[in-house]
Amino acid sequence: MASSSIFASVPQAPPVAVFKLTADFRADGDPRKVNLGVGAYRTDDSQPWVLPVVKKVEQKIASDDTLNHEYLPILGLPEFRASSSRIALGDDSPAFKEDRVGGVQSLGGTGALRIGAEFLRRWYNGNNNTATPIYISAPSWENHNAVFLDAGFKDIRSYRYWDAAKRGLDLKGLLEDLENAPEHSIFVLHACAHNPTGTDPTQEEWKQVADVMKVRPLRSYVFSGHLMLICYNQV
Repeated sequence: MASSSIFASVPQAPPVAVFKLTADFRADGDPRKVNLGVGAYRTDDSQPWVLPVVKKVEQKIASDDTLNHEYLPILGLPEFRASSSRIALGDDSPAFKEDRVGGVQSLGGTGALRIGAEFLRRWYNGNNNTATPIYISAPSWENHNAVFLDAGFKDIRSYRYWDAAKRGLDLKGLLEDLENAPEHSIFVLHACAHNPTGTDPTQEEWKQVADVMKVRPLRSYVFSGHLMLICYNQV
C-alpha cells in the first residue's frame, strides 16, 4: 500500500480575485466582453500591448555584446538601484546629497515588500519584534496582509482609505487612523496608482499625511524590483 505524500495536508489556496476575473474573461465567448482585471495596456483585440520603447530596449539588449549575464552583486545591479532611486526622489533630493539612500534589487514589487517586512521584523522597534502593529489600507492588494503575516508579524490592522459613499479617498478617516495609531506603528502607503481603487491623494493631501506622520527614524519605498531605504544618517 503506497503511503500518502507528506504534503497531502497542504490546503488549496483560494483564487486571487483579480486573476480569477481575468480567467473568467478569457473563458467568456461574448464578443462584447471587457477586461476589468489587471490594469495594463491592451490592444483592440484585448491582448497585452507592448510599448514600442520596450521593444526598442529589448532589441538593444539583444545586440549588446558587453552584457555577460554574470551573477549580480548581492544588492543587485548598482546602476538600476541608483537610477530607480533618483526617479523616485529626484536628483535634487537632500537624501542623495547627504548619502542617506540605500536599496536592494528584488523580484518585483511584492518581493521588495517581503524583504522590507523581514528587515522590519528583525530590526525595527527592538530586535526580532513581531508585536509592532502593521497598518494596511482598506482595501489593499490582497497579498499585502499575507506578506507581513508570513514575515512573522502578529498584529495586522487596517486604516481607512476608500469612501464607498463618496467614491473617493476617505482623507478624514486616514488622518484619524494615523493620529490614533500606537507609537512605532508601521503604515503601508501606496505612493501612486493605489491598488485596487486607483484613488490617490492629491499633493496637498499627501502634505497633510506627512504632517501627521512627522519625523520617523526610517522610511522605505517599494516599487517594482527595488526596495529603497531613506535613513537619517549616512548609509
